[in-house]
Amino acid sequence: MNTNIVGEKVNINGTELYYEHIADSNNKLTIVFESGYGWDLKNWHPIRDEVSKFANMFMYDRDGVGKSAKSNKPKHSIQIIENLRSLLQKIDIKPPYVLIGHSFGGINVRLYASKFPEEIVGVILLDSVHENQNKKMVSLFTKKIQEEYLGQFSVEASLSEFEESLDQVRGTNLGNIPLIVMTGGTQLHHTKQSMTVWLDFQRELANLSSNSTHLIVKEAGHAIHIDHPQPVIKAIIKMLEIVKV
Repeated sequence: MNTNIVGEKVNINGTELYYEHIADSNNKLTIVFESGYGWDLKNWHPIRDEVSKFANMFMYDRDGVGKSAKSNKPKHSIQIIENLRSLLQKIDIKPPYVLIGHSFGGINVRLYASKFPEEIVGVILLDSVHENQNKKMVSLFTKKIQEEYLGQFSVEASLSEFEESLDQVRGTNLGNIPLIVMTGGTQLHHTKQSMTVWLDFQRELANLSSNSTHLIVKEAGHAIHIDHPQPVIKAIIKMLEIVKV
């Protein structure tokens, strides 16, 4: 356990949001972590202690997740990044930021970086959701996996709110912001056909920036930072070397 962790709840637009901040005063930038759908900030624990040795880290629980309260506000990406930006401002964590988004979190960091590029010096996408996956990929799953996938949308955003988020990020790009896209190479929930489409999507994500790298982590599944933390830690180190803030 890192003794420098500050963890508390803060009222953001009427909703108590829980965050944890690990600060190293020698570093100007902060790495902001966006979790996958329905996941609380504990999912970053496999990389937290190592990354906190060389970087400031900010992790939080979205509205309705983990230790944060649940509001009646929409759970789509526009509302999510409004909450996140308000939270960062309220607790005085200033830019620049490197944004790291896993799965659904990838949609949120893309939207944040496209709306506020002056605050962002780098983006890392960990097996990120793609805006066309519900239209082009889900039908290629087995019936059982389709049911599990579509049945998950009761934890946080509803299915319609999730699809709103996909539409909200559609057409955005990252310009020349440094981007690292990481893809898990061993995903047992996929059929051969759906995995082919997923890899195509991941390559499309890498094309969102003119300054990008795409890494496939063969030993990892969807949760790369949990299944195989070291390549993610190395990617963060690489990003910090690129941005040199």
